[in-house]
Amino acid sequence: MSPFQSNRAKRIFLTGVFDMQNYGDLLFPLVAAHRLSAAGVEVIPIAPTKAHAGIPDAISPLDIAEMLGGDMKVDGIVIGGGYLIHTHRMDILREYQGTDVGEWAGAGLWLGAALAAALRDVPLAWNAPGVPHPIPQSQRALVDAALGASSYVSVRDRGGFELLAAPDSIPVEIVPDPIADLGRIWTKRDLDKPFQSLLTRKGFEGRTDFVAVHFRNRSLAGQTHQETAAMLAAFAREMELTPILTAVGRAHDDDVLARAISLHLPIPHILLDDPASLREVAAAIAFSRFYVGASLHGYVTAAAYGVPGVLVARPAYRKFAGFLEHIDRLEDLARDWPAAYRAAAARKGEPLACRIPEKTFAALDRHWRRIENAIMAPEKFSDARQRFLSAIFTFGLRELGPRWAMQPVAHRAADFASLKK
Repeated sequence: MSPFQSNRAKRIFLTGVFDMQNYGDLLFPLVAAHRLSAAGVEVIPIAPTKAHAGIPDAISPLDIAEMLGGDMKVDGIVIGGGYLIHTHRMDILREYQGTDVGEWAGAGLWLGAALAAALRDVPLAWNAPGVPHPIPQSQRALVDAALGASSYVSVRDRGGFELLAAPDSIPVEIVPDPIADLGRIWTKRDLDKPFQSLLTRKGFEGRTDFVAVHFRNRSLAGQTHQETAAMLAAFAREMELTPILTAVGRAHDDDVLARAISLHLPIPHILLDDPASLREVAAAIAFSRFYVGASLHGYVTAAAYGVPGVLVARPAYRKFAGFLEHIDRLEDLARDWPAAYRAAAARKGEPLACRIPEKTFAALDRHWRRIENAIMAPEKFSDARQRFLSAIFTFGLRELGPRWAMQPVAHRAADFASLKK
């Protein structure tokens, strides 16, 4: 019997790094749950591990092992978002050090999702994930089989589309990052109490305008903490703004970096290195007068709440320009911090207004309808999902030999000795 003929609610697995304390990644399950709730679909996050990210309003995930071999019944599997489409080892990250998943977790979140969809014979859809690097030719056949087994494929920018290099026979949609919906999920009124709580928690009194600033180590190449603090202080004084050092990614040591810069910052400021909730981070940006930072999802949050923003693209990952192309704001891209502050200063007095155009929301509406349609048609692509099973088994045999397939079922010496008795 099809799952849709039963009385239980529909349910999907959504894959991502939801066990890492990284603001943007932790928003994806919340956005998906909001978008799919009208269709009666429950969203179950899947991460490499079951660890909770440590922020109270983040949703606890299940792990890849549960997706691949657990007993929970689901009606579909959705990949992403975030920078997921790669096969790199992830055991360099502290969340996966000392675990048995770090070596293969990267592949597990998307190729593993395709495998789980094939084993369970349920639809597979892509929630506009990012593609950081080209697909190695040695993996091309397997990746193409996974694409062919997908009911709906989307990536979040033109760079990802080019790097994925899907066969012409497989349609791939280029969709704005789904976090652009954030302002439709939490209104600014919803964020007022978290913002007031932040000010109280940090002992900040008085009326002022704020600038939310996000630093990441990769964006400061060749720039000392002292230089960074001095530059920010000069900008804040010129603009008559109070900085909120907004550490959105503890997984990337943003909190460590923010504390180091705070020590050298000679003006009043708020150090948000210990977010009490995802809403508190969103509120810090939404109630600021400007956003200047190296976080894509920090910028997306600013745009969603009408806050003028400048995105520091250093290095110039294609995801940055990719989102700005969707909302027609390439002028918000800066290649380094001095350029970012100049661009922000030139916009002093710019009014608060939503920076995300209706065409972006319309594209996201179409995107979620396609995911819903995929979930509602479990019979489609069933044959392609079974072909993916054959492809991944063939790939494993080619790369690791028959031992890969036969060792798990081979009798151990003790077992064999017991058979002789």
